Amino acid sequence: MTAMNIWVVEDDSGYRRTLQRLLNRDQDISCPQVFASCQPLFDTLSAESHPDLILMDLGLPGMSGVEGIQKLAELAPNIVVVVLTVFSAKEKVMDALDAGAAGYLLKSATPREIIRGLKGASEGGVPLSPAIAKTVLEEMNSSPSPEDFDLSERELEVLQLLAEGLANKQIAERLNISPFTVNFHFRNLYKKLQVQSQPAAVAKAFRAGLLS
Repeated sequence: MTAMNIWVVEDDSGYRRTLQRLLNRDQDISCPQVFASCQPLFDTLSAESHPDLILMDLGLPGMSGVEGIQKLAELAPNIVVVVLTVFSAKEKVMDALDAGAAGYLLKSATPREIIRGLKGASEGGVPLSPAIAKTVLEEMNSSPSPEDFDLSERELEVLQLLAEGLANKQIAERLNISPFTVNFHFRNLYKKLQVQSQPAAVAKAFRAGLLS
């Protein structure tokens, strides 16, 4: 089994080295590249050289982490991006998730929580530190009734399994459908819920009473 290729963008040199050592100690992960800012990342990124996942800080010199996530979503949408930062303010959280981050972890997370979150994200999961999950749930702008969304029974099933922490492949196996079909349902869910990421979809669904 090929190790997951993770690159790190972190401006704190000491923490950057610590993260790289932590990731490389896991037999399922390889972390060959670390960067102090976004520009060197984009200078290195190419069709021949790219990671499966990028662990991104937000408070970076030059291009911010959110701007970096937005640019990655345009240039390399297949690369999963997970935020790892000290910032827990709701504006930072929602900006990152709206930009396309697949998860949001705080630096207070334990090494085990970080590793587990990255592995989950690589399989289509949505890693959120507990405080961040609470922020997302509390700060959704509207609370329409469930009927307003007109979700199909299958879309509700997919949404419920996502909320339970299942990755895309696991949802496909549970519902006996293909991963392509799962992604099709996600696209419909994003459109109907008016969100742009899996964490935002789950948060809005909880707030609207679609999930228990």
